[in-house]
Amino acid sequence: MSLRSFYRLPACAVALATVTGLGACTGQGAAEAYTGPGWYLERSYIVVGGGPKVFGGPFSYDKCEEERLKLGPETSPEMLCVNHPGKPKKYGLY
Repeated sequence: MSLRSFYRLPACAVALATVTGLGACTGQGAAEAYTGPGWYLERSYIVVGGGPKVFGGPFSYDKCEEERLKLGPETSPEMLCVNHPGKPKKYGLY
């Protein structure tokens, strides 16, 4: 490892911590947001420990897609419409 690479490590760690921290503060988990069967607007995260966050629902599938598209071209591709026919378990539990 060169000295230059060594100095880059703290910057990468700070960037990752910031992104992870911001992701944890937005939206609720699927188990907390569940109010009934239907389609929920969710954003999944690469950081597995955080789990997906719910930003709306329950909707019909068509209404969920409408809500997703309202978020604009930058955000809507990152969102998913996920069907929850029953209350989901806490993320990571079976």
